[in-house]
Amino acid sequence: MGRKSRRAPRAPKQNGEGQKPYVTAEKDNALFKEYYKRQNLLSEEEFDEFYNILKTSLPTTFRITGTRSNKTQLREIIETMFVPNMQAIEVDGQVFEPPKPLPWYPDHLGWQVNVPRTLLRKSTEFSNFQKFIVAETEAGNMNRQEAVSMVPPLLMDIQPHHWVLDMCAAPGSKTAQIIEAVHSNDMSNELPRGLVVANDADYRRSHMLVHQIKRLQSPCFMATNHKAQQLPTVHLTDDKGDKMGWQFDRVLCDVPCSGDGTMRKNEGIWGDWRPSNGLGLHRTQVQIFLRGAQLTKVGGRIVYSTCSFNPVENEAVVAEVLRLTDGALELQDVSDKLEGLKRKPGLSTWKVMAKDGQFVDSPADAAATGLPPSVFPPENAADLHLERCLRIYPHLQNTGGFFVAVFDKVKPLTAADKAALAKSSGQVLDEKEVEAAEAKEETLVESILEEDVEESPAIPSKRSATPENEEEEAERKATNKRQRKDVQQRQEAPFELLGPDSSDVVELCKSFDISSEFPRDQYILRSEEVAKNRNVYFCSKPVKMVLESPDKDRLHIVNSGLRIFSRQGSLVDGFETPFRLTADGLPLLEKYITSDRRTIDIPDVDLRVLLMEHIPKNTLFSEETQKKLQETEALGGCIFKADINKAFDKPLKTTLKMSLPVWRGKSSVNLLINKQDKKFLCQRVYGITPKPTTGTE
Repeated sequence: MGRKSRRAPRAPKQNGEGQKPYVTAEKDNALFKEYYKRQNLLSEEEFDEFYNILKTSLPTTFRITGTRSNKTQLREIIETMFVPNMQAIEVDGQVFEPPKPLPWYPDHLGWQVNVPRTLLRKSTEFSNFQKFIVAETEAGNMNRQEAVSMVPPLLMDIQPHHWVLDMCAAPGSKTAQIIEAVHSNDMSNELPRGLVVANDADYRRSHMLVHQIKRLQSPCFMATNHKAQQLPTVHLTDDKGDKMGWQFDRVLCDVPCSGDGTMRKNEGIWGDWRPSNGLGLHRTQVQIFLRGAQLTKVGGRIVYSTCSFNPVENEAVVAEVLRLTDGALELQDVSDKLEGLKRKPGLSTWKVMAKDGQFVDSPADAAATGLPPSVFPPENAADLHLERCLRIYPHLQNTGGFFVAVFDKVKPLTAADKAALAKSSGQVLDEKEVEAAEAKEETLVESILEEDVEESPAIPSKRSATPENEEEEAERKATNKRQRKDVQQRQEAPFELLGPDSSDVVELCKSFDISSEFPRDQYILRSEEVAKNRNVYFCSKPVKMVLESPDKDRLHIVNSGLRIFSRQGSLVDGFETPFRLTADGLPLLEKYITSDRRTIDIPDVDLRVLLMEHIPKNTLFSEETQKKLQETEALGGCIFKADINKAFDKPLKTTLKMSLPVWRGKSSVNLLINKQDKKFLCQRVYGITPKPTTGTE
């Protein structure tokens, strides 16, 4: 017998006058069932289990983000403060288990909650935990993400120095994982050396992506807006002055797809599903995958993934790109990776259904249907080792559906590959010949399968879903994830690199005692006439290389750089600089500040004052802190430090250090975090809501 929730169920809401009652989609599709039974995905008995679980709701899953130093503490909060209070909770006569870590996600940083969203509010314990997840997600400490969606980045084997390309990145959950991997050396006090280019074909979705990634505070990040199959070749200049085409150590092709693996959260697919959905995207998927292969370094890795069950979008695309790349790519066996993840092998044969619902046996029989040969199983399927692909079915571990294939690039494919290999052996290729060959490679991608079937106008977004957080709500209201033309008429403010001797850089380094080890040639501005020099950003060295490229204008860069300083206003007497530290940039910059003249340690009681009060007067702080304020001469941008582990009702085993940027006036202190972050932090630590304020950081 489970422990009953202490909260009574709410009365159902009545429909207002003129409102239509909510109608649940019928969760049955005979054509879907016929199509996938003919694929021999599963045994008859297992197929019924698979089909039935598609009719149920997905559990809530989330990750504790890996770029923050407090991830261990957050895990401890979940394990010691929430899980013990959520044992055998009974809601509406059903007993639910507490949240539990995903068995295959490293370090217990991925979690699953098996309570349906419709029942969360009926339990005080689960409702409080849901609010905690929402707050930490807004603060950037967690990311709500479907469990199977977490798999592709984990199989990319990303290292901190890698250049990584996410070709179809919005809404950004996988991009966030990639950034976390690039920042995995943060605790060793190393500056990030990698590059993460997150591209999306839709302009509005690319801005949603920026909003999502901004929480991770990365100087390695760059968002671009291009059709993935038309990502341009960009030439960079290395430290020796040599010109090279940009290539990536790791590439993720999480392509647009029919999305029938998301049926548990996207009920509209039940009524919309038809075979033409997958057929209509086959050409685009091949193009994106091939362009990704071209942009991958020899010795690098590329991962292809979809949230579809359809072999036309999965194994057929893999087989066609393996044919087109002629041995340059090698499909990897990753069956020993992610222990605890249940998966099935890829298919070596499958059936193709034409748009009219009739099965077509071979390319020879497809002349009248317009189906391209590449959608059929290849004759050399056994040689391609398609069984090395991963198929994840919902009934295996109560998840969505997903397909993943991992490839290493083992031989040269492009002119850039050959130029890089020639350079490594001391040879030099003719620059004009290389550029001419690169142009042909871009054209090759466009020419693929020109006679392919037309894309169906009813293809759903691959990730559209019933909204369960801000990210999915924004995605639902935005456009679907079909490839669209670049929005070239939307011009972003250009990026301008600041020289190491510029007046702003000199002033900032002097005023904040920034070590010479922190690069002084990687500061950038967004060059807008009305706000020039208002914000100063910092970028990684690879981002700087891209911004200095002679081909920079070929890229539609939506966003890049980490905001580390903002101008408060005009300089006031007694203040050394009008610039202030930012919450975004402080975690990166703090370790390079060589003096503590702007740093004040405060006790828990004063952290409470700082969070609860709007611009508190100095006199509201404890005598200890007031004395420190009197002894500290620096005004303007300062840092308040606190150890908040004892602020919780149940103190944590490990310390939880927090550094907060403030603007210190002569008689008051202003906490420089936006009001939402301030609210969530106060609720997380003290369980109370601060006084309402206007404005943000």
